[in-house]
Amino acid sequence: MIIVTAKMNLKPGKKDEFILKAQDLICATRLEEGCISYGLYASTENKDELVMLEHWEDINSLNTHMETDHFKQFGKIIKQLLTGKIDVKSYSVKQT
Repeated sequence: MIIVTAKMNLKPGKKDEFILKAQDLICATRLEEGCISYGLYASTENKDELVMLEHWEDINSLNTHMETDHFKQFGKIIKQLLTGKIDVKSYSVKQT
């Protein structure tokens, strides 16, 4: 299994707009083959910080996701809402 965290810092006052724009991406991604879970979470410490937490069956599923139209389109439409780059980290989990 692959776990991905994508931490995003938003411009002040843009959180609600970001969450609204993310809904189509979240719904479409949850239907993808290999997606175990895909959710957007707000920080309890920083009102302008969100994190996308993703669980994928394998790296191939994740790579396929990153080539989808809904993923690419989302990346384009949120640029103006962010203060900088998205901090993405991936982790490989061996199931016992």
